[in-house]
Amino acid sequence: MTPKFLPKARKFLSISHSLATGPNKRNSQFGKILESIFRKGYFTLQTIVTLADIAEKDDQYEVIVGGSILALSRRVLEDMIYMEYINVKNKKVYSKQFVDFLKVEQKHLIDFTQKLGMEIDQKIIDVANEKYGQTPAKLRKRHNWSGQSVEQIIEWLAQKNRLPGTDKEVILALYTAGNQKIHTSPGDILDHSKQEWITSAAQKDIEIGLMITHGSLIKICLLLLEEIDTTSEIKKAVQDCWKDINPPEPPKI
Repeated sequence: MTPKFLPKARKFLSISHSLATGPNKRNSQFGKILESIFRKGYFTLQTIVTLADIAEKDDQYEVIVGGSILALSRRVLEDMIYMEYINVKNKKVYSKQFVDFLKVEQKHLIDFTQKLGMEIDQKIIDVANEKYGQTPAKLRKRHNWSGQSVEQIIEWLAQKNRLPGTDKEVILALYTAGNQKIHTSPGDILDHSKQEWITSAAQKDIEIGLMITHGSLIKICLLLLEEIDTTSEIKKAVQDCWKDINPPEPPKI
């Protein structure tokens, strides 16, 4: 069985290959972040398409790859949501905040490593502490760069009518489905209690995973195209991919 979004994903990978491999002439710090986010998502979609190709040739592999595809899709969806958040909030301010949080992450990693009893060169600790001290106090109190959960950001974007091509409830449902594959969720675990449930869930996971990753990556790409210099041909091709999955609503009569 060929999932509906598999040929669409293959086409988009071909169209956007030059953007993923670069180099791209970036016009902003947000562009630098988006380029990295897009490249990460591009590799993830490549992985998902490879797994879906295997299942397409032999449906016995559906059970093997289905859950993994949906789990992988969640991180691209999450990246898209965070990038849209930066785009809507304030690209310059929140891009800097995103980059500055690297110093906090490094400090947290060193602290955790030391708690495990592992030795770290004192020079590395001193440099990390110095950089950590240079970050705004509000960032040092956070567990992530935005200070908000993905769910909170989805709600905020919904209030601003900025969810890409779908409704808040759908985005939340897709995010939750991927979340269940990553964590030890009773719903996901119990799906594995009967063979027929496993097979049915796997087929659904492949299709949904392809749809989530494909759509999220195109949206990230559209944001990237606003921050880099590229050809009009690539811009139109990417926009056509977006229109293919988000056709305009028919006029009301």
